[in-house]
Amino acid sequence: MNKCDTKYPIVLVHGIGYSDEEYPDYWGDVPENLRSEGAKVFFGRQAAFGSIEESGEELLENVEKICLENDAEKVNIIAHSKGGLDARYMISVLGGEERVASLTTIATPHHGIAVLDEMGKKPFGQLNRFYNFFNMVLRISGGQVPESNSAYEQMSADYMEVFNEMVPDSPRVYYQSYACEMKSSLADPVFARFHRIVTRKQGKNDGLVPVESAKWGDFRGAYTGPSSDGVSHSMVCGNRKPLSWKKGGYDVTEFYVDMVARLKHLGY
Repeated sequence: MNKCDTKYPIVLVHGIGYSDEEYPDYWGDVPENLRSEGAKVFFGRQAAFGSIEESGEELLENVEKICLENDAEKVNIIAHSKGGLDARYMISVLGGEERVASLTTIATPHHGIAVLDEMGKKPFGQLNRFYNFFNMVLRISGGQVPESNSAYEQMSADYMEVFNEMVPDSPRVYYQSYACEMKSSLADPVFARFHRIVTRKQGKNDGLVPVESAKWGDFRGAYTGPSSDGVSHSMVCGNRKPLSWKKGGYDVTEFYVDMVARLKHLGY
């Protein structure tokens, strides 16, 4: 089986609120299924709630280690959510372009989440209530809770406008992106309320990140899975499934296998 034996190793980079050490099941069965198809798979190892700058430095250190220990010139990074921003910073600002052949981002808020900006301008602590809600979700799902909300604040539309000006793409790296989309709030009760809020303000989204915000580089489309309800921001990682997916049926890992097989076809 060599469908996914890419030229360069695969590095899976997690999003906000989790760490590879504290939450090893973040990617579900994705790593092992990719390995069964011939891929060499490693992890980003950055902290759960580091700033983009701090996480970028941690990511670069680990990528360098992966290349050294596996006699690899470069790696292919597949990053979820904020992990895509960590990777972009690492590539363009910290010189990581020397070690990265491609960056694939999934549900990364490249253009920010404008609803956060709007909540921040309203009275009665609406934005803090959202942060508290998201922290509750993290507690329930086994993630970590931050000491401050600074990492969330870096996902605002205002912040990302400045970030994008300061962090241009490297011409030496292939960038591609995927969005995710909840077709219905029923796809994930956890994100149902915020899905409705973002839909009213910014259109199609995955319960957190608007489809338009996730577009970067070669946009490959909005992933919705096999269900008419679609896929939420967290379910795309493979550790949770929509209730409407039949037991023993479709597995999100097929999405990743196809993604990595395409990277192989492109020569990465």
